[in-house]
Amino acid sequence: QEESLLVLRGLGIQTSTSSPTYLSTPTTRFIPTTSIQDIFIHEAFKGFEVRFYLAIVVEGEEDVVVVFPNLLPRRQILEEVWRGAKSCLYEPRSKSKS
Repeated sequence: QEESLLVLRGLGIQTSTSSPTYLSTPTTRFIPTTSIQDIFIHEAFKGFEVRFYLAIVVEGEEDVVVVFPNLLPRRQILEEVWRGAKSCLYEPRSKSKS
């Protein structure tokens, strides 16, 4: 199982999921920056465990896009990815000198 998140500064986010078997086809999705309303870490219960997941709110869509839906990395890893994605997507614009 391989899942990835690629942040393209000024363009958007691409998510990809692929399986090591030939039975399932890989899925890739691109979300432009203009459609991203928010990116956040949320928690859910799976049995008696608390699982954390990274989600993207996309304008005009009812459901959030879950990043790494099969791997569900630990919270510390998700926090690093979240911080990196937010800083790349929403970097402060440089002030021009007058």
